[in-house]
Amino acid sequence: MRGAGGLEPFSDSITALFGRLGLGDPLTAFKISEEWESLAGKPWAGRSRPLYVKGRTLVVEAFSPSAIAFLRYGEAALLEAIGARFGDSTVDAVEVVGPGRG
Repeated sequence: MRGAGGLEPFSDSITALFGRLGLGDPLTAFKISEEWESLAGKPWAGRSRPLYVKGRTLVVEAFSPSAIAFLRYGEAALLEAIGARFGDSTVDAVEVVGPGRG
């Protein structure tokens, strides 16, 4: 949607750019990140951090290589919590990567 003078709002430009890069809505990723500790709960909080949403996949960085497999067991509960907070169509998968691989 173009505003006065034919300019496009910055938020629309950023959203379009993220879409072309295959990334999800940056606002959703930001909100997930801000609420991570309370949203994710155990075992995720303190062992990981959300990096970004690619398509409908949340990419999460584990703080240690040993935590990767452990965190994958909690994927269903995390998806349920994200769906309850942001809607079921926001994220439908979680990819856990090792430290520094995001």
